[in-house]
Amino acid sequence: MKGNKRRIKDSTSISAVLGGIAGWSVNFSLSIINNTDTTHLYGISIFLGVIVGLLWDISDKLNRD
Repeated sequence: MKGNKRRIKDSTSISAVLGGIAGWSVNFSLSIINNTDTTHLYGISIFLGVIVGLLWDISDKLNRD
């Protein structure tokens, strides 16, 4: 039981980090496609990616129970 709780805690951190990476990569890809400078939006896109990652993790935990 103790190992399972640690795995769930680690999955939250992983979801947040992967969400931030996904947000950055989406912004980077759109800046290449549009051929514009969107470096001022990197912080916002990373933040939104982290929020999406956390929401994904919460919904996964709610559906698991």
